[in-house]
Amino acid sequence: MSEIKNDYLNFLKIKHRVAVISGGSGRVGSVFTNLLLQSGCKVVCLSRSKKKFIEFKKKIKNKNNNLIWHKLDLKSQKSINLVSKIIKSKYKRLDLLVNNACDSNRGEYFKYNYKSLSSEFMGTSGGSIILTETLLPLLRKNNNSKIINVGSLWGFKSPKQSIYGNMQIGPSLITSSSKAGIINYTKFLSVREAKYKICVNCISPGWFPRKGPVENKKYINAIKKNIPLNRIGKLEDLVAPIFFLLSGGVTYYTGQNLIVDGGYSSW
Repeated sequence: MSEIKNDYLNFLKIKHRVAVISGGSGRVGSVFTNLLLQSGCKVVCLSRSKKKFIEFKKKIKNKNNNLIWHKLDLKSQKSINLVSKIIKSKYKRLDLLVNNACDSNRGEYFKYNYKSLSSEFMGTSGGSIILTETLLPLLRKNNNSKIINVGSLWGFKSPKQSIYGNMQIGPSLITSSSKAGIINYTKFLSVREAKYKICVNCISPGWFPRKGPVENKKYINAIKKNIPLNRIGKLEDLVAPIFFLLSGGVTYYTGQNLIVDGGYSSW
């Protein structure tokens, strides 16, 4: 992703603040992390793989000491407790929490048992809720903290499985259900935490598929036909919406789900 323009950064007004983001070195999470780092924030990146984090860090143009990594597995209560304890010991307060991490299965007919269902639920929404509730005391200490949850188009729309053909890479039923839960948790939390002046919002990206070694043109064309703007999303398309949610001046926008899907959900 290219460097963020200075006019964006000047408006953010979040220098010297502390942000925690789960999955901050991933595809969507990297947009948050880059924007926060370039605005002068100290960013605590939580993820399962230190190797992937190191690879991500090498690509960042502005090298500094403001990017910190800690291991987090949302499926593990022990992991959540440990990383929360570390954050609480290092910081007296937090300004921003971004719940971006997601570990989910794929396929319309993924077969569940109690263990796999519970595991995916924790990886998609349950773990994020526990992490948020644990860190809320630090966020409540400010007058303008923010919580941003990353939802999904499939949290409020049923996926057209026919688009995926025989690939079975569409969202599972728990992914869709859990993302719906994240969207509603956003609304619930925005009302409950309003007395602490915490703004809680959600961003739901639409079609932002990874580019594989060989592009499946039939698959991409099937997606485009269902999008009014007739193209799939690029990471750059997320910069302005994410910038808006992060901006220091945005203090009267809460409990909302910002949809970035090229118009897909309008049909």
